[in-house]
Amino acid sequence: MVGFPLASVSMILPLVGSFLVLVLREELARWIALAFSGFVFALSILSLFYFDFSQSHKVQFEEVYPLLPEFNLNLHLGFDGLSYLMYILTALISLTAILWSIRDHQVSHRLKEYYVWFLLTESFLVGVFASLDLMVFYVFYELTLVPMFFAIGIWGYKLRMYSAYKFFIYIFVSSLFLLLGIVSLAVQHYKQFGKYSFYYFDLINNQYSLGFEVFLFFLFFIAFAVKTPIVPFHTWLPDAHGEAPTAGSVVLAAILLKMGTYALLRFNIGLFPEASLFLMPLMVLWGIFSIVFASWFTISQSNVKRFVAYSSVSHMGFVVAGMFLLNAEGLKASITEMFAHGLTSSALFMMAGFIYNRLHSFNMQALRGSIKFMPVFALLVAITGYSSMGLPGGSSFWGKFLTILGAREYTLQLSLLVLAGAFFSVLYMLYLLKVLYLDTREEARLIHFTDIRGFKLLAFLSVVLPMFLVGLLPFLFFAFYEGYIQSLLKHLVLRGGG
Repeated sequence: MVGFPLASVSMILPLVGSFLVLVLREELARWIALAFSGFVFALSILSLFYFDFSQSHKVQFEEVYPLLPEFNLNLHLGFDGLSYLMYILTALISLTAILWSIRDHQVSHRLKEYYVWFLLTESFLVGVFASLDLMVFYVFYELTLVPMFFAIGIWGYKLRMYSAYKFFIYIFVSSLFLLLGIVSLAVQHYKQFGKYSFYYFDLINNQYSLGFEVFLFFLFFIAFAVKTPIVPFHTWLPDAHGEAPTAGSVVLAAILLKMGTYALLRFNIGLFPEASLFLMPLMVLWGIFSIVFASWFTISQSNVKRFVAYSSVSHMGFVVAGMFLLNAEGLKASITEMFAHGLTSSALFMMAGFIYNRLHSFNMQALRGSIKFMPVFALLVAITGYSSMGLPGGSSFWGKFLTILGAREYTLQLSLLVLAGAFFSVLYMLYLLKVLYLDTREEARLIHFTDIRGFKLLAFLSVVLPMFLVGLLPFLFFAFYEGYIQSLLKHLVLRGGG
């Protein structure tokens, strides 16, 4: 598979599935979507045997297709260790979302459109993580808006149209800053080297004054901070999550938010090393502020989907704080937490959707003691809560622990601030588990609930089982990006003087 076009095949398969969904009978739509999403996931697992982990800092499975030669614009695809891990997460979560949708009561109409949008989302997301050309990255980055807009607007809950428009406008407007930044980089490359280029490894050679580099940093940062999101750019997220169908929330939290954090790491730190070092204290404190602020908002929510949405903002604060520590521990913590949060947030949104199908309410008070008579489901939720809190053995433990360790390299006070953020994330998750397990309510309604089974059980297991791998065997995941981190740190030293 050394010369195998992994990225393009992984993008084309969902497109083929979309076409078949459109032309064949509607009752076959879910099975076609499941099959083609399964093909992409199987391909991602098979490719593990051919990825050279000793060279994870280098681009592998590389493909180049000319688009506009006069501007040196190409469809340039490939994976290094960082983007390859995000590709595997995309394949896994896309399959999970479709598995969940097969027996979801909310998805009972316009099935062809529903599965087409989810397959297109998977194709565009692979394009985002595989793109090595910034203009192509921007195109895929924007295209992911369209399927999610329709998924929320058509299959969402009561305020779905308001939430869909808010989601679209926030992301689209913020992305215009990104477009301006990309064009500015290409123009600067032309001035310095006599040719236009949008290729990432060409643009990292650009030289800027510190003031102009900080300006470019913030052009990119605004777009990615909204997408991540971090406080105060987060206000679209609770509305979008609150009204999205369950599978939409799964994809939105697990992958679409990671587009923002992945891009901050890849582009803001990679392209602007001097500005990143200059702004490091501000960015780390900003991340810690997001953790604490979002944690307090989380515990005050009366709607369980908004509760999980605000918890995602808090976890993204850990990712941002970790990466801008700009040391090996912080960067490792950031990437690990990206993957870990993709798993736990998916499970938490599936938990909310599963309970809603039985109680027809997202109100926290209506959820009291709601999983008492569903032992399998209760066990899966307990594992998810344990992992999300960052307790030892849980998938989020290494992200939080390594962030504290990375902060301690600077000052004790900074590590104590991160520790305080970790405490708050435990606090709100304990509150949720207390509501679900320990609060009492009239049991006559609950005793008739059927436990989780079938496709929903498979969907839940598809994210719960990897939580154990991250928590108990973290070195398996460190192998993806240790080479990338060492390469990035060398770049920071050479270009930023760090």
